[in-house]
This record gives sequence, C-alpha cells and structure tokens, in this order.
Amino acid sequence: RDEFENFTLSTPAGVTLAKPRTTVGTPNDGAWIDESLRVATLSRTFASNALGVYVQDLIQIAPAWKLLGGLRWDRFAGRYRNLTGQGNPATNPCAVPADARYRRSDSLPSHRVGVLFQPSDEQSYHLSYGTSFNTSGDTYQYDVGSAQTPPEKSRNVELGAKLDWAQGRFSTRAAIFHSTKTNERNRDADSVDACNYVLSGERHAAGFELDLAGRLTPQWEIYASYAWIPSANVDRSSGAAGTEVQGSRPGLTPRHSGTVWTTYQLTPRWRLGGGLNAKSADKPVGLSATSSNRAPSYVSADLMAEYAIGDLLLKANLTNVTNEHYAEYVYRGHYVPAQPRTLQLTVSYRFH
Repeated sequence: RDEFENFTLSTPAGVTLAKPRTTVGTPNDGAWIDESLRVATLSRTFASNALGVYVQDLIQIAPAWKLLGGLRWDRFAGRYRNLTGQGNPATNPCAVPADARYRRSDSLPSHRVGVLFQPSDEQSYHLSYGTSFNTSGDTYQYDVGSAQTPPEKSRNVELGAKLDWAQGRFSTRAAIFHSTKTNERNRDADSVDACNYVLSGERHAAGFELDLAGRLTPQWEIYASYAWIPSANVDRSSGAAGTEVQGSRPGLTPRHSGTVWTTYQLTPRWRLGGGLNAKSADKPVGLSATSSNRAPSYVSADLMAEYAIGDLLLKANLTNVTNEHYAEYVYRGHYVPAQPRTLQLTVSYRFH
C-alpha cells in the first residue's frame, strides 16, 4: 500500500513576506524570511493498493539444459483526490474542479520464459523473454485523462553469459538486450480535448551490460559494471505537448554509465576502498523539439576506510570526494542535485 499527500504553502490574508536585501559576495549576512508565517494546506492525496501473485519453475530437460517458465498476475487499485482544484474550467480543458476524485483499477498477467545452457560449473548461458506493464497510477499523477487510460505494456529479450575464470577468482557477467514499450501513454494531438490520453506511443532501447567481480590478490578485491545503450529511439509519438519527439533519443537513457569499486585489506584490522561513478549526458522525459535542457556527463569519486576491533567495526565513507555538482535526477522543469561531499561515520557490532 502506498499513500501520498501534497501540501500547498500560502500566506494568510494581510501577510506579506518581503524579500530582504543581501550584499553581493556575502549572501548569508543575517537577512532572512520568516517562513513560519506560511500556512500549509492539503491539496492532493493519492492512495493505492497492489497485489501480486506469481508461479515460476526451472526444469532440467538434459544434463546441461534447463527451461524456465513463470507467470505473474498483478492487481493495482488507486484513488486520487484534488481538494483545491487546478486551472479554470472556462478556459482550460485540462482544469480539475475542486474536490475532484478519480479511481482506477487494473488486473493484468505478465510472463517470463527462458532457456539455460550450463556446459560446466564455470559457464552459464541464457536466453530469456519477458513482459511487464505499468499503470497510470504508478506516476502518482492521476488526472482527468490518465484515470481512464489502460496500462502501458513492455517486452524484453536478453541473451547473456556468466563465466567464472582464473581458478574461480573472477566472475564475469555479460548480456545484450532489447527492450520495447509497445503502447506508451501519449497526449492525443488529434483530439479536441487536449487532456485525452491514448496508448499510441512506442519506443525501444538496445544495449550491452558487463559486470566483473573478483580478487586480484587475496587482499585486493575489485568490482566493475558498465552499461552501453547505443540504440534508443522514440519510434512513434503523437507529437502533442509533453510527449517525446518521434525519432529522438528517449529521456533518462544515457548512452554510457558505469562504476568501479575496489578494496584492499592492508592489515587484519585495516581495510581501504575507493571507486568512481560515471554517466554520460542525459535529458528528462518529454522535452520539446526545441528544448536544449540537458544534464551534462559527470564522474564522481568515493572513498572508504574500515577498522575492525574484534566484533566491533568502525567505518568511514567519504562520498563525492571532489564535491562535483551534477544532476542525480532530471525533470522538465527542475533537477535534483546529487549529494555534495559527505562524510559518514558508522559503528557496527556483530553479536554471536
């Protein structure tokens, strides 16, 4: 069960929050605004219940061959209420009246099938196919149009391998994939009602994933992960406002992303670690054809130190060592910056 509440901050009648003046170069010179004068008013609520039941079985059909089959059934029911309303119904067809209430429930199956080939204990190869869906309520943004829109559906095909090598000191996993969303929610550009949604969109992404984990020496561990998505495209779109442009690369689909992490056991008590996180340039979903909003690529670094005293473990983590300023989440109207340089100290104890 999920519950969500949205509050609107406003100033009471007769109250004015004057913006104080600050000096260039010293913005924090004591000037402030008494934000406690603002009044929080509940404006929107959302509540949902989700239930999922699945069955899955792995069957060995030959010494090195296995078949995988799975079936899942999900039910999602959501309720949305807008207490204050939004927009003017006389001029805005997408306006929501005060105390508007919307409900929607969906029940859909999804399935997964695959074949597994394991010629030895060190080798494993697989081919899999699966389907999935997401409902309009998953966005926490029910409105006049989305409350009447069926779920979107997706399918994914993957071919991969897992190999253990160097006498078991290293393990590598690699996979190529192709994912397609076959009926994406789009605003209906041909409808008189601009709030109408249709399942007319389609997009795909195809790429490669690689993971490596192992020990260079008994004391030195390393983990690396890399994803490359060279092919990603909005194959079909209505072209209405708020939908992605047909023929463009979808938002939130960076071409490159990866991480490297390594630790070294200096002594029986001391263990040090460090790593890098990287992502190529990205953009939010739903940009117009003329928008230049982009989140640039970045590389950030983290460090770690551990000190063990028997069953007591002292640990220090320094994230974003160089204090890089980059976007962790991007949206059309704003972005959420990543955490600045942060030192975290933890103490843990293992009980027997």
